[in-house]
Amino acid sequence: MNFLMAKLTNQQRKENKRQSILENAKRVFQRKGFLDVTMADIITETQISRGGIYLYFKSVDEIFIEVLKQRNSHSLDNINDEVEHNTPFEDVFNEYLQNQKDRLLNHIEDSLLRAVYEFYFTHKSPTSRQFQQEQFAMIKQTILTMLKLGVSQSKLDDQQLIPLSEQLMFLIEGLSVLSLTGGLTEQQVDQQFALINQRIPRV
Repeated sequence: MNFLMAKLTNQQRKENKRQSILENAKRVFQRKGFLDVTMADIITETQISRGGIYLYFKSVDEIFIEVLKQRNSHSLDNINDEVEHNTPFEDVFNEYLQNQKDRLLNHIEDSLLRAVYEFYFTHKSPTSRQFQQEQFAMIKQTILTMLKLGVSQSKLDDQQLIPLSEQLMFLIEGLSVLSLTGGLTEQQVDQQFALINQRIPRV
């Protein structure tokens, strides 16, 4: 029993260190994008030796992929938590749009967006393409889950939810690119979100 407890504790320590690497690496990617980041940058940020890093990850690519997976998985988990607690759909949807607006207008420089597009533009292998599609699918699933919450509460009609979730995903991605180039205004965001709101099939 003591051996098992010690083993589990050791596994937890390893997982904690792995998470620490990812959290620190995320800050590096937020500051520098993807292309300018080296393993040395991550080592400096984490204050873990090169050998210690390589016990968990073999490359900057591998670290970034895991950071991105966790980010999108966390967003889906948050929406699933709202579904579990049956939070009113309008509250969830309005908060989602408000958070997106705040990110687009105030926090784009602190986000992973630059790093994400640098990664996508420079990684064209079938495996990288598949990863990209999986990440877009997870974003769409997050939006779809939110819309289905509205259906379950009899606030929305169950019609065209999949194409609508895809449209919202593409809209946010497009606004994100515009924001990254410095050409996005609050009025544009409000107008686009108002159009999306009009398309929501409310009962």
